[in-house]
Amino acid sequence: MNRGLLLLLLLIAMALTQCKVTREAQRQSASGLEGMDGLREQCVSLDSVQTLLIKKAEAILMFDNERYEVTVTLYSKRDSIIYLSAVNSGFEIIRASVDKDSIKVIDRLNHIVYRTALKRKFGYQFPVSFNDLQNLIGRFYLCDDLEIAEDDLIDVVKFEFDENYIKKRIHIDRKNLKLNMFEFRHQKTDQYLMGERSGDKLKVYSNFMISEFEMQAKGGTVLYNQEIAVKMKVNPRKYTFTELR
Repeated sequence: MNRGLLLLLLLIAMALTQCKVTREAQRQSASGLEGMDGLREQCVSLDSVQTLLIKKAEAILMFDNERYEVTVTLYSKRDSIIYLSAVNSGFEIIRASVDKDSIKVIDRLNHIVYRTALKRKFGYQFPVSFNDLQNLIGRFYLCDDLEIAEDDLIDVVKFEFDENYIKKRIHIDRKNLKLNMFEFRHQKTDQYLMGERSGDKLKVYSNFMISEFEMQAKGGTVLYNQEIAVKMKVNPRKYTFTELR
């Protein structure tokens, strides 16, 4: 278990969220508008959303020629925290949280708590930040950045968030407004995180997180503006604490 696995699971949850939020937003807006017009309309319908909770979504993960079945719960509070729980056969195997500065993972199987900084004090930053993960987890977070969006009027709506030495871009399919692709690449360290959709699957590539995986998801209940208590404390006598760099 390491930071990479946490980000892996976050991306699983992100793919779940993109599908579900799209369906929920379509229920709220049935005009069929595409591109920037459709995105603005969905942003208006979701303007009051501050939290997102997805409960009991089922996911099948294919990684390293292995198949894993998990039930995922994802909670996201705007500009505050991302929380994730993954359950296999009724037993929670991982609980994790991400805030602006740090990542914390509770490995229930091995009774280990992993902690690491997401934002580095020294040296080059990672190619992704908390805001990047938030934008991937729920498309409505991108509504805050509509002024930088570019509609190519053919295939996609583009968002570019380039920083010093880091190229960051997210593309939304202009017809169905689903996540189409994303790319985060650090020009100095050559670390990258990229993803692209093929049909109903999302493939992710990375050289600092994990190599590649595929995920299929279904079900789950989506609730907006329902806050939950995020519990990340454990009995220190039963767990080993590890700081990752």
